[in-house]
Amino acid sequence: MDLAKLTSLSSIYYEETNLDFLRPLPQMFSCGVQMICTQGEALVSTGAQHFSLKPMCELIFWNGSIMHLLDSSADFQVRLLLYPQSLFLKVAVSLDTTYFNYMREFPYFEHGKDGHTESWKSVNLWMDMAEMLFSGKSGPFVERLSENYLQSMLMWIFSSIPGQYISATESYTRKQMLFHRFMHLVHEYALKEHQVSFYAEKLCISPRYLCAITATYSQGKTPKQLIDEQLSAEVMVQLNNLDLSLSEIASICSFPDSSYLSRFFKKIMGISPNEYRLKRISGSEL
Repeated sequence: MDLAKLTSLSSIYYEETNLDFLRPLPQMFSCGVQMICTQGEALVSTGAQHFSLKPMCELIFWNGSIMHLLDSSADFQVRLLLYPQSLFLKVAVSLDTTYFNYMREFPYFEHGKDGHTESWKSVNLWMDMAEMLFSGKSGPFVERLSENYLQSMLMWIFSSIPGQYISATESYTRKQMLFHRFMHLVHEYALKEHQVSFYAEKLCISPRYLCAITATYSQGKTPKQLIDEQLSAEVMVQLNNLDLSLSEIASICSFPDSSYLSRFFKKIMGISPNEYRLKRISGSEL
């Protein structure tokens, strides 16, 4: 894939891929991302969260995301759909925000988990349509086709949520729901908000209770560790842009100055930002 598409997408883009372009370094998708795994297995990181992909699994990020391919089998393959953020905002304005909020908190879905494969067959039909419409040379009606396609697909997804998606979380405890909401907030705000108190306040719970939740559902990690993992991934993406100075990156990532940024990054990654960039330029293992 041409990585420039991740930041300059003007219409819907479809591709079948093994995601190898995400293997060397984390990449920022400044667009909507939807993928379904058709074969093989892989581990994908979005910063603080890791998702295990296998056949009949789907990942959806409406507002884009950092993504990094950590591991995959030789036969791993996905059907990938990207759509511009401006297009998404245009078609989403008339749809129920309740469903958007749900899908933001639960971006991962296993089709056929309950023994029914209808939703898997349907999502592949939508991908077939995207392949037909958007994998070739752009035609004169691509903007109208993109708008009509995305709006129709979102309406189908939301009509499926009550029976297919929400049923998957009926057995979740309150703590599990709060954990998923916390991870969504970290995904959304880690670039600007680094303190646990911000997230606890958003969830209307105490920092101590949030700590108990993350310890239970993230293998003993604290809320601060999860925030820092997401933030470090955000910093790496910015460091990959060699046109940005450390001072500019510090400002983007809400650090007081570049020295704070350097101390944070070295604590998490074990090397300084400048050392990271040198390895990046030389192509050495990070």
